[in-house]
Amino acid sequence: MSNNVENKKIVKKLFDDIRNTSVDMLDDLTGKYYADDVIWNGPQPFNTITNRKELTEKFWKPFKEAVPDLQKNVFMHISGKNFCGKNHDWVASSGHYTGSFDNDFVDIPATERMVWVTYIEFNRLENGKIVETFTIIDMLDLIRQAGISFTDARAPEVIIPGPKTNDGVIMGESDPEETKKTFQIIYDMIWKGLDSFEDVGFGNMGLEKYFAEDFNWFGPCGIGTTRGIKGFERDHQKPFLNSVPDRGMIKDEFRIEMAEGKYAALIEWTGFTATHTRDGWLGQKATGKKIIMRDADFYLIEDGRIVENWCYMDVIDVLLQMGVDVFKKLRNGDYEKK
Repeated sequence: MSNNVENKKIVKKLFDDIRNTSVDMLDDLTGKYYADDVIWNGPQPFNTITNRKELTEKFWKPFKEAVPDLQKNVFMHISGKNFCGKNHDWVASSGHYTGSFDNDFVDIPATERMVWVTYIEFNRLENGKIVETFTIIDMLDLIRQAGISFTDARAPEVIIPGPKTNDGVIMGESDPEETKKTFQIIYDMIWKGLDSFEDVGFGNMGLEKYFAEDFNWFGPCGIGTTRGIKGFERDHQKPFLNSVPDRGMIKDEFRIEMAEGKYAALIEWTGFTATHTRDGWLGQKATGKKIIMRDADFYLIEDGRIVENWCYMDVIDVLLQMGVDVFKKLRNGDYEKK
């Protein structure tokens, strides 16, 4: 059995064990799956945590106390080497944290109703334990499900589904040739398609070469979900690129690019940057500020084109850089409930 297959099993078992672990047993759970010196990089307000004990106390215990029947359901689960930078093996997963939101969580008021919180997570393992994690959790959507909004989404904000093919959890080996083809499609889409915007403008990036005409784009809370290239351009791409026209990646900053079978995943943690120069995106007035975006994607390829694209962003961190402190507003009661 390859390391990639074994690593996928370990991470999946962690996800499965969360449901039946009580708060007072969380230290045992984290000790089983995480290295003591794990580096865990998460969304606002958690950010970077540098050891297992701190991870247990600052993230897992408060989350489990807020959602006592917490489950971590996965609908995509792949493994492979990072094609960008260090050649480490990673496991990339996405799905929902779900359960009954019975107690407040980081100042988000409890609903005492079921919630579905989308996540993407990249885990690197050594000697059977997780030593490094990068995860984006849609905390803004948990806030939305509590009846509070701080943004102006142009497209519908929905509970994000898994792949239409229901085959995103890959526990065994995959065809290496299919994996190479998948990665090349994503690489070309980014560097030959999207990256040509400044030279060719909207409608001329050749997106039809890479995206199926009726592809689904599942965006984060604050942006919403779109259908087809026209919907993608209208409700996400144009508002985004108009507001931050100089967006790009900082050279040599951290990112993960990987693929397995017909799925690909990538994350830019410290390298995707832009200047917020125009109004509109996320319903905010231009600030003129330089912002760095924690951004990630999962892709499903069929017949050589992208048919589904899941986009994850730490929108709360972006809003903070724009001058909107979401968690301060929650603490101060500076909001209206729907």
